[in-house]
Amino acid sequence: MTPLRLFLLPGDLVSDALHVADPDSRTMLRSLVNMLVWNFVGVMAVLPFI
Repeated sequence: MTPLRLFLLPGDLVSDALHVADPDSRTMLRSLVNMLVWNFVGVMAVLPFI
């Protein structure tokens, strides 16, 4: 699995689980989920240093 596929994986999994077929809706949902997941990971990674 490439790093890009790994980075987009959370959004792809949610889009597949919700059976989103429309490409525009899938892109919007995938973007939202990826932003939420990776922002959370980033905050959790930095939090111990604050």
